[in-house]
Parts: sequence; structure tokens; C-alpha cells
Amino acid sequence: MNIRSTTICCLAMYCVAFAINVAKASTLGDVQRQLFPDRAKILQVNNASVPMIESQNTTANLNGVAILVGESGRSPVSQQNLAMLTTYLNDLGWVTMQISPPTIGFEPDLPDAASREVNEQSTESPNAESTSTATTENQSSGQTEQQAQAKKETPPSSPQYQVHSISNAHFLVHEQQLRELMQVTMQRAQTYSGFRLIIAQGSSAAWLIKIYAEKQIPIPDAMVAISAFWPQRNLNSLIANYTANTEMPMLDIYSQQDNNWSLISASERGSTASKNLKLDYRQRQLTSAFNTQTDSAFLSKEIYGWLHYLGW
Repeated sequence: MNIRSTTICCLAMYCVAFAINVAKASTLGDVQRQLFPDRAKILQVNNASVPMIESQNTTANLNGVAILVGESGRSPVSQQNLAMLTTYLNDLGWVTMQISPPTIGFEPDLPDAASREVNEQSTESPNAESTSTATTENQSSGQTEQQAQAKKETPPSSPQYQVHSISNAHFLVHEQQLRELMQVTMQRAQTYSGFRLIIAQGSSAAWLIKIYAEKQIPIPDAMVAISAFWPQRNLNSLIANYTANTEMPMLDIYSQQDNNWSLISASERGSTASKNLKLDYRQRQLTSAFNTQTDSAFLSKEIYGWLHYLGW
């Protein structure tokens, strides 16, 4: 039984690792096929090739560089990953750089068979062979019902919606990879003059808020956080304090169409920022989900108005 369990777990982990590598290669290939070479750039981060989409400003004056970081698991050329916003930012005088965040910690769950074996191994005692089959079936049935309910409540289009929990090890590795990616991208941005604006969405926004609050890397001139959240209660509750402790100006965007994690965090962020008298903090609500051309146009106006208020 132990040999069978070990074999299934090893195969499952191999399949997940293989799928991650294939996904990375697929994302890189998609970007290179869909865009001209002058826009599809390749960043080298720890000997790994990471795609970046760079678009030039269309105005006579350059405001600076806007680095856009989308949600984990989505292609840089997809509309959910802020792709449509770049055109409006280019017309407002910004060079835009779109990057894909890490995916570790957001990989799909292990196959059902492997999950059951892992659960059985972790819960059974040395004399586990005497455990009743009915109890195991009830546990498996309960887990299956919970997973089915979770899938109904949240959209399945992105890996983070399939996560039940993020291990501490995966959390730290994801943070490290994102930090290294931002450092390399910032080095690329230094070839341009002007301000440094970070625009991040979803879990990427949450991680960057934490990274900047802890001053792990130099802070940008300003940040726009869109629907920031972590898909885990104990982590999600920390975003508000991280937001209040950041030193850069922040435009906090959310929508009533966001998932529950984002909506809970949005309420906490707004109240905590007010209590801590955070400077240059503004929270705005979009009228609909951020996934259409109209939403991108509206958001670009919000960003323009806020930056104008800052004196940019």
C-alpha cells in the first residue's frame, strides 16, 4: 500500500511540474508568435526566460514607465492581464512593460487518487489498516462536495481560484520569484527617464503591496492596485495593514464583480488606510468587472486624474 501511495504521489508531482514547464514555454511561445520582435522582449531571471511586452508612448513627452503585473496564470496578451489598458497608457505618455508573475503556489490540486492517498497517509496511525472503509469514503465524499461547492462559487478561469491553501514554503518562493522579476524589470525601466508606476492586479497586487511595505526592494513612485487579494483567509487579512504601511502613493481599485476575497480585503484596506492616515491614498470602485475595453478606458482616466492630483 505504501509503495502504491508513493508511486501515485511521485507521478502526480511529476505531472504538475511538467505542466508548469509546458505552461511557461507555451506562454513564451504565444507572446513571440502574436507580437512583433520589437514589442516581445525576453527577460532573463535566474537563467529563466520570462516574456515581457513593451510598448512605446505615442506622445511627444514621456511621463515614465508603467510596469503592469497581471494575475498569476494568465497570458500577458490576454485582456484580463491588463493588455487593453496599455494602449490608453501609451496615449497618456507612458512606456508600458507587461510581465507575467510566477505561478508557484497556484498550481492545480493533485489528482483525486493522489489526494486521497496523501490524506490517508497523513491521517492514519501505524495501525491504519484497521480504519474503517466507511470513514474514508465519508471523508472523501465530504472533500469532494467542498471542492465542488468552491468551484461553483468562484470562476475557474485562473489557477488561484482553484487553490484551497498556499503552503508557507510556496508563499515564500512565489514572493522571492516575484521580487527578482520586479528587480530585473526595473533595471530594464532604467533605460527610460521619468516616473516609475506599478500597476498590479489580484494576488500579484497583494504580494507587491507586502514587498513594498517591507521595503524588500526600492519602492516605485506610485502604485495602482486592482482587486488585490490572497485566496486564503489568514493571508488575505494581512493586506490591509501592508497597504497602510506602504510609503508610496496608492490608487486602490476594486469592483463589486470581484470575488469575495477581494471584496473583503477592499473594505479592510479602505478603513485601515483611513485609520492610519495614509498619505496620497485613494480607493475607487469600478462600475463593472475589469475585463472590457470600456473598463480599461475608465481606469485609464482614473489613473490620469489621480496622477494629476499628485502633481505629475
